Amino acid sequence: MPAGTPSFRVSAGVEMHPPARICAPAQPGRLLARALALGWITHAGASSIHPVESSATPSAPRAPAAVTVGAVGAAGTDLATLQRRFAEFAASYAELPIYSAVCRGVATDSHCAALLQEAAPGQDRPVLWLAAVHDLVLRRPDVPAARWYASVVGRDHLPIGDPWPDVRRTVLAHEDELRTVIASRTTQTNEVNRCVYLAPALALACADRPDQPVLLVEMGASAGLLLSLDRYRVELVGSDGLLVLGDRTSPVRCSGEDRSDRPLAGRHAALALPRVVGRVGVDRHSVDLADVDAVRWLEACLWPDVPGRVERFRSAVRLLADAPSPVVAGDMVDDLPAVLAGAADAARAETHLVVFSSWALTYVDRARRPEVARTLAAAAQEGRPVSWLTAEPPGCVPGIEATPEPEADRGQTTVLGLRRWRHGAEQASSVLGASHPHGQWVKFG
Repeated sequence: MPAGTPSFRVSAGVEMHPPARICAPAQPGRLLARALALGWITHAGASSIHPVESSATPSAPRAPAAVTVGAVGAAGTDLATLQRRFAEFAASYAELPIYSAVCRGVATDSHCAALLQEAAPGQDRPVLWLAAVHDLVLRRPDVPAARWYASVVGRDHLPIGDPWPDVRRTVLAHEDELRTVIASRTTQTNEVNRCVYLAPALALACADRPDQPVLLVEMGASAGLLLSLDRYRVELVGSDGLLVLGDRTSPVRCSGEDRSDRPLAGRHAALALPRVVGRVGVDRHSVDLADVDAVRWLEACLWPDVPGRVERFRSAVRLLADAPSPVVAGDMVDDLPAVLAGAADAARAETHLVVFSSWALTYVDRARRPEVARTLAAAAQEGRPVSWLTAEPPGCVPGIEATPEPEADRGQTTVLGLRRWRHGAEQASSVLGASHPHGQWVKFG
């Protein structure tokens, strides 16, 4: 290895080297109409991690500059459309007391809404604006808006009332900072509670090889928090009782409702996580858990209105601080062969290769997605078992049937798909079930 070349630890005492070429970001794929309009879906591996800091002291709000209503931003979206998106977000997520109130305010404030016109193509969504403000209050807990954020003051100390006046004052006082953040960042959700569907799906994917150790590879891994799903306590509550997977004593607890017709607790004897002997992720903008600014941005992309999300994220970061999963900086499609080759060299030949993604493949151009299956088929040619586990929106994954969504869950359904290669040949693909994108509920077939 050339001097100075970074390496990535896959398992104890073993190293792999990163791909030499880092590819340009893929264009976002087609999303469900509702989720795209609201900007609720976020990329699990596309965040820029450059810190945006300012040494300037907070100033009083300046008079808003004139806004040209018909003007379009870098993403090509006019102001009226942006304001409508904020109004739609507020209506769709009325159960979020802070974010719904803030979005109602932005929907009627052309100056504040215009900040979102700085966003890159495909990123001009309310969630990016909200994340930028959240990042600001995390960095500057003395600003007026900070008292409305549970992530700053604690959930037991939140005031009652309308947060918008304080948020607007903060936005106007720091709008140059916010413009910079919005222009240079992308939303990224590293939601640890996704393990509620990933852990049982992994157990089902490996059910035919129960004693074979697993090499786990995540596409769009961000900080690699989901790669450590076996280190968390994963709880599924169903009509048959409680099913617990992973480490029962873990300080990180993931929990969701099991809506399966045949609840997973009834399958406990046949359902167990495999032994993971190696793990590695690939992401265009991998996040180092030691990078305070990068980790803060991941936290800022979480919704502080939802109890447990920020707290769970912080617990996972603390747990993994001394032994984070390695994440290679690279394109999840083009650099996947090199990542697999390095990981396979590091792991024992008898390992079961399991590649997974969660709300990441949907942001890859549709024409490029079949390349993943070709890469995995090639990896299976020497006879090792290979499984491709996907948690993506309906119709996203090649070879996985687009199951219909119940009307009540439209735009909020994750399809749990599985493609497997055994003895060098691909078996019939299957849909394991469906879930809420953030693991609030699961329903396995």
